[in-house]
Amino acid sequence: MTPGSLESASMTTWNSLITTTEIVSQEHDKLATEMITKCAETLKVLNSRYETFRIQHEKFEKRLLTDRDAQYSELRKTKAAYDATCKELEGKRVKVEKSFDHGRPKAQKSYDAQMAEMHNVKNTYLITLNVTNAIKEKYYHTDIPDVLSSLQDLNETRVQAMNTVWKLSCNMESTALIRCSDHMKKMHAEIERNLPHLDSLMFIAHNQPQDGWREPPDFFFEPSPIWHDTDDIVIDEAARVWLQNKIAKSQTGLISYRTEVEKRRKDVESMQVKREKARGSSESQGGRTTAEEMDILRNLLNGQEELAAVNSKRVALETEVDTVRQACGDINKNAHSHKFKSTSFKIPTSCDLCHEKIWGLSAKGMTCKDCGFNCHAKCEMRVAANCPGPLDKTAKKALKDVRQNRGSVSIDKLSELPASNGSSIGVNRSNTVTSVSTNSTATVERSGTVKSTATTSTAATSTAPSASSSKPPARRVLAPPPAAYIAELPADEAVPDGPKAKMLYSYTAGGDGEISVGEGKEVIIVQPDEGGWTKIRNGTVTGLVPTTYVETLGSSSSARTVSSPTSTIDSRRESIIGGKKKGPAVAPKRGAKKLVHVHAIYDYKARTEDEFDMAEGDKFVLIADDDGSGWAEVEKNGVKKMVPANYLEKA
Repeated sequence: MTPGSLESASMTTWNSLITTTEIVSQEHDKLATEMITKCAETLKVLNSRYETFRIQHEKFEKRLLTDRDAQYSELRKTKAAYDATCKELEGKRVKVEKSFDHGRPKAQKSYDAQMAEMHNVKNTYLITLNVTNAIKEKYYHTDIPDVLSSLQDLNETRVQAMNTVWKLSCNMESTALIRCSDHMKKMHAEIERNLPHLDSLMFIAHNQPQDGWREPPDFFFEPSPIWHDTDDIVIDEAARVWLQNKIAKSQTGLISYRTEVEKRRKDVESMQVKREKARGSSESQGGRTTAEEMDILRNLLNGQEELAAVNSKRVALETEVDTVRQACGDINKNAHSHKFKSTSFKIPTSCDLCHEKIWGLSAKGMTCKDCGFNCHAKCEMRVAANCPGPLDKTAKKALKDVRQNRGSVSIDKLSELPASNGSSIGVNRSNTVTSVSTNSTATVERSGTVKSTATTSTAATSTAPSASSSKPPARRVLAPPPAAYIAELPADEAVPDGPKAKMLYSYTAGGDGEISVGEGKEVIIVQPDEGGWTKIRNGTVTGLVPTTYVETLGSSSSARTVSSPTSTIDSRRESIIGGKKKGPAVAPKRGAKKLVHVHAIYDYKARTEDEFDMAEGDKFVLIADDDGSGWAEVEKNGVKKMVPANYLEKA
């Protein structure tokens, strides 16, 4: 309810409509009362009266039927008596024929008496027969026709009385409808006075501010109470990289959103034209709203809603681009943004920016489709836009080695790497590619000493006067893996004899007492299979590996020297570039925690990279049960991810 709504034309018309409806309902109530008193009650009395007459006719017909059936019964009795008398007379006659002279007179006398009796019974039977026929004729030709004629007359009288009552009801209803029609005509005239624009004028008159409408003030920058700052955009080197990536994404999205906005605006304009045509058509048909018009209204509203949402995103992206350009100018000039795509790393991979591992349930990584740059999802916006362009596998591997083992490399050196088409990479930038940190390279000497070198370079930017004049930032030096510090045994030092074996698959240690060995590596079996695990020696390192990962080659008859261990960095690079075979399932070690196997009881579609897709019946190893969050951590094929706990059942 808004100010002025009680005085609007629609509210006044509505009140008149309610009043007219009440009057019409009173007319209907009056008609109903008259129908009850003058029609229904009269019909009730007539029904009772004519029902009594009908029952009397029914009783009369039953009495006539009873008299007829009694006469039929009397005839059957007389016939039975006649048959019995004849039978007895025959018996008397037989006695007469069999009697002797002295007994014949007596038998003859008895026979004559029985003959007279038979004649009397016969006469009685004939008389009764004629009487029965007369009664039957009277029943079918006189009594029944009289009863039917009386019932016909009764029914015609009833119909005539009903017609009289029905005519009375029609007259009363016609009179009531005429009175209601007069009320409806008055209401129709009242509705015609309710013009569509009157409500709008009333709303404007009662809801317009006296001092006019004022736009709400703009939001402004509020510094943190614990960090006093200004509203200037930060444009140092790190911020410029972030802003450069931000604007690159905004510009990419802005192109598609502008096209989408233009398309949806044309759709809305087309719907508005159809709406005007439908409104004119409905006015010509007496203001009736058709189903087609409702569909147009629905589509128009949906189109305006979608246009507003897309247009808001367009405005947001345009504002982002304008804001950064006002502060930094054309920051994307000569920039070559990486074409990152979301990637799930099944094996540990180093981030080419921060050099931390990208692995685990919560690790989401990004990979450039052109140059193969790998980074965390959180590091994506901090990667400089210096992509050299599409590279083949060899160039990607070489560039990855450069990124991992050097602090920085100039664009001139990057241009020497082969591109995917076989030519060198052409880059139009003169500054250098900056890397955060470097790995150390270790050289293991046969004498047992370890030599390690680390290379770092300073980051040079286009804004710095020279690379030598700026102080190089502190770089973190990564130590080589422990295996790199282990020197080979002297050539003359022998190891004890033992069966030789070969690793069928690469294995990474997952617990105490285990060792990591690469695929195809020759080892010595120290202790045979025990519970699915075999103890081997790889160089000078001894430990357990799964028995199914080892193939025995035979026993060694003489001592042999141990080859130098391979750096884990090279092993990891070989497994990443060349790919590695997946080994069979590993049996649990003795004393280890018993594995809990579960299987899926419902289908589930993963929503993030940290979840498994499941089909009903899929089997997993339970790593961590539900901790109250509704999720469980499971393992399948060496990969650990999350699934809904209530979708699992222990096997």
